[in-house]
Amino acid sequence: MASGLINIGVSGLLAYQRSLDAISHNIANVNTEGYSRQSVNLTARPPQITGYGFVGKGVEIASIQRSFDAYVEGNLRSSTSSTSEFEAFHTLASQLDNVMADADAGMSTSLQRFFNAMQDVADTPADPVARAVVMNEAQQLAEQFNGLAGWVENLRGHVNSDLRASVNEINGITSSIAQLNESIVVEQGRSGGKPANDLLDQRDALILRLSEYVNVTTLQQDDGAINVLVGSGQPLVVGNRPSSLAVFNEPGDPNALGIALTNSNGSLTPVTKQLTGGRMGGVLGFRDNMLDQASNSLGLVAIGMADFVNQQHARGMDIDGALGGDFFSVAQPQVISITGAPGNVSIGFDDVAQLTNQDYELQFNTGVWSLSRNDTGQVIPMTGSGTAIDPFVADGLSIVINVPPAAGDTYEIRPTRNGARDIDLALGSSRQIATAAPIRSQAENSNTGSGSISAGSVSDITNPAFQATPGQLTPPLMLRFTAANTYDVYDNTNPAAPVLLEAGIAYNPATGGDIFPTPGGIDDGYRMRLTGAPAAGDEFSTEFNTGGSGDNRNALAIGALATSKLMSGGTASITDSYNSLVADVGTGTRQAEQNRLAHKGVLERVNASHDAISGVNLDEEAANLVRFQQAYQAAAQVISTANSLFDTLLNAVRR
Repeated sequence: MASGLINIGVSGLLAYQRSLDAISHNIANVNTEGYSRQSVNLTARPPQITGYGFVGKGVEIASIQRSFDAYVEGNLRSSTSSTSEFEAFHTLASQLDNVMADADAGMSTSLQRFFNAMQDVADTPADPVARAVVMNEAQQLAEQFNGLAGWVENLRGHVNSDLRASVNEINGITSSIAQLNESIVVEQGRSGGKPANDLLDQRDALILRLSEYVNVTTLQQDDGAINVLVGSGQPLVVGNRPSSLAVFNEPGDPNALGIALTNSNGSLTPVTKQLTGGRMGGVLGFRDNMLDQASNSLGLVAIGMADFVNQQHARGMDIDGALGGDFFSVAQPQVISITGAPGNVSIGFDDVAQLTNQDYELQFNTGVWSLSRNDTGQVIPMTGSGTAIDPFVADGLSIVINVPPAAGDTYEIRPTRNGARDIDLALGSSRQIATAAPIRSQAENSNTGSGSISAGSVSDITNPAFQATPGQLTPPLMLRFTAANTYDVYDNTNPAAPVLLEAGIAYNPATGGDIFPTPGGIDDGYRMRLTGAPAAGDEFSTEFNTGGSGDNRNALAIGALATSKLMSGGTASITDSYNSLVADVGTGTRQAEQNRLAHKGVLERVNASHDAISGVNLDEEAANLVRFQQAYQAAAQVISTANSLFDTLLNAVRR
């Protein structure tokens, strides 16, 4: 009997000793990241059968179990991944937003100062100081575009560095997970399938840390190992074998990094578009959805501003009587060969007003070229046949296929990416600023009617009227009214003997009328308007604006470009386009902040649920410590009682 009591007491001592060990282990690891509270599960030993029934034999330890809920752990990983993603996105977006919207670093102030300087020079077109100010502001504007584009590219370099660092971290974590998988399989095999709690906690902590970098899914194996997958099922860890990630330069673009899985033979399987969540997902999302768009939009503003200023400047005349040349140098679209020989495709601008801030993919398949947007995959209709004479035209681009293509030839087209980087001041001297219009008109002093003719504006500077003989209008024209409502047009090259070009052109004194194009088709590339009521015999003439150094018409026209609706298909001005860029970046940044805060709140709630299940509560552990201490003391008292009984029995035998 005493022997049975001793065995029961010993079983209690051992069970409660292990329980106290577990409680002490919990208390010691209260601040250990990833630790799950452990508890000892006790069960009654199998009873002994006797002739009068079953007699208990004490207690034994069934298992030592960690408090763990796979569903909550999965939610914790998912919430951690989402929160990390939006934190990374918001951090980068805030940097971009702060610069784009900054009055000094952004473009708004520089654009306004340039156009203001052009308006100022219109007040005193021949003033060398005013012209020097325009040149200085134009140079600073170009340099501001260059500097901002350089800053954006530096941010792209930061993105690339972040991707490399994330890949290195992921590879280190997956290697550790694979090693823990091997240790868990070995230890649980040695223990007969009992869970290796501390090793499991370490592995779960690593997987949670991995989810900070990329969204992962897991598959539990029967032997205790766990497989870790990313993307659409690409394995990062299978058993004790980790797969490593690597960065590579996207085809044709040294500034864009892609992510790939390294295969056993050393080859790479690209997975960039399949990676979501975590810091890496946030960085990639920022690059693809905000940074590229911002870079393209900035380039679009630079290209639009330079092109429209150049167009208007070319319609003017400088202080030395020469037609205006390019004011700014304009970047050309970028073509990247994915498959297909470089140079097989040439890209130019057809209509800058129709350009967008999108990148495109041009591909040849089944004998047909197709153009699609990179962001949505939407197919963009093209007109033309792709030849130099009849190029493909779409979204403001002109596309020429130089050599016969092969099936699968693919090119990435970035129309505006380098616009801000490559803009520069093209004028070499302030004397070349074309402030004047190259045409002028006059009414003869001998006119008796009330008719008048406008000063005129150039519509097509490439017209032979301007290009046939530099510095002259070819031909100068003279309009002679034959009646109050009709006039003839003459070539006035020789005023002493004008040559009739077109007769009997109708005129309505009540409404006035444009001179060009005439009913007979004369159009010399400029526009003038007749108004009032001329009398028969009245004459009006047009000629080259020789000596027009005080003329300011073209300077005013260039200054007006700041607010003219020229871009985005005639719906936005140059300043509108930059303001739209700032607004888009600001909106994206605010949305990222809202997402970050929302997911952070979810993560806090999931963390609380996780801690309620797996966390160590010191108050609870203190109570358990007292409870099992008392149980241990009671078990010791059982042994003491057994000892007393045994002593009583021995004393009885001695008598």
